[in-house]
Amino acid sequence: MTETPPRHLSASAALRIVRDIASDTGNIIVVTHARKRQRERGITRRQIELCVQRGTVTEGPFMNTHGNWQVTLFRHAAGEELNCVVAIDWPSRLVVVTAY
Repeated sequence: MTETPPRHLSASAALRIVRDIASDTGNIIVVTHARKRQRERGITRRQIELCVQRGTVTEGPFMNTHGNWQVTLFRHAAGEELNCVVAIDWPSRLVVVTAY
C-alpha cells in the first residue's frame, strides 16, 4: 500500500483496504468521542472490531475535513445492528469516529 492516500477511492476498494488494515485489531483506534458513545449505547470493543472487520459500506467513501477517507460500516449479527464511522488514517490505521 502506498504512503499517500489515493485521489479516488471506490466503495469496494475502501472495503478491501479497511478489512486488510483491520485484520490486526491493534490497528483499530477508538477515539474519545466513540468510546463515550460506546458506553452510552452498551457497545463492546469486540462488536466494533467485528463491525469494522466484517461490515458493509453504507456511506462513503469520502474525504473528511482532516484529509482522511471516511466510510460508514454496517453490521447485523445476532439480532443486533451496529454502525461504525471509520476514518482511514493512511496507510495503516483505522480511526473509529463514532458507533451507533
